[in-house]
Amino acid sequence: MRGITALAAAAAVWVLVVGDLPFGKLRLPTIRIRVVVAAVGALALGTVVAFGLLGTAMPAIAIGILCSAVPARIEQARIERRTRERTDRWPDFITHMRSSVGAGATLPDAFIDAAERIGDDYVRYGGVARHEITYGRGFDVALVQLRCEIEDPIADRVLATLAIAQRTGGHRVGDVLTALGVSVGDEIRLRKAHDAALTEQRWTATVALIAPWALLSLSIATNPQAASAFDTAEGMVVVGAGLAATGLGWILARRASTLSAAPRLFT
Repeated sequence: MRGITALAAAAAVWVLVVGDLPFGKLRLPTIRIRVVVAAVGALALGTVVAFGLLGTAMPAIAIGILCSAVPARIEQARIERRTRERTDRWPDFITHMRSSVGAGATLPDAFIDAAERIGDDYVRYGGVARHEITYGRGFDVALVQLRCEIEDPIADRVLATLAIAQRTGGHRVGDVLTALGVSVGDEIRLRKAHDAALTEQRWTATVALIAPWALLSLSIATNPQAASAFDTAEGMVVVGAGLAATGLGWILARRASTLSAAPRLFT
């Protein structure tokens, strides 16, 4: 037992210092200060309001903890929506590139022009390409840099294909861009259809999270004896176990109703 404990301690120190796991790179979540502040505010507000309505501490604290998760979920939804919007523009980006190449532009110039036309994050992509081309590292280096920065499977496909087209060149570049645009567009539409089909499961998971606490709140508000029961040690254990069960159930249900991420290329 002591040997296992020593090995576990050594592994923990290794992970903390090096940041590597035996099966891959350790990726710590990025914590935004505004989300932490909003979570603390939601925790305090939810607890105070629930305690004022219910008059018992443990259920109020549990409801406040649930409320504290709302800002993080909102931030995650915002990031996911922004990622989807960025990904959905790749077919238009490729179409613009195809038009520029057909008009006689080189592939790097077509990339920069398409980035400026699409706007938003794509302007920055064009700026990276222009910088690398201007200072001599080349268009291929810019594509590799963008692939590492964006960290998106569809972006991997697009940028890797553009790198191959840049190296091979020739009159087939336009055909490659056309085929790439069709392939990427079909994949995006397919994933959208599958994601929409899972929407009902996500709403069901949310209702399953909220419903027990709504019923508990209604029971306490209409029955003073129930309120006093949750002030006991046994009542606190029941509320704590219920909070853990509903939280874990919601996480598992959300995972089950989320599309698996497509594998990335060259990582």
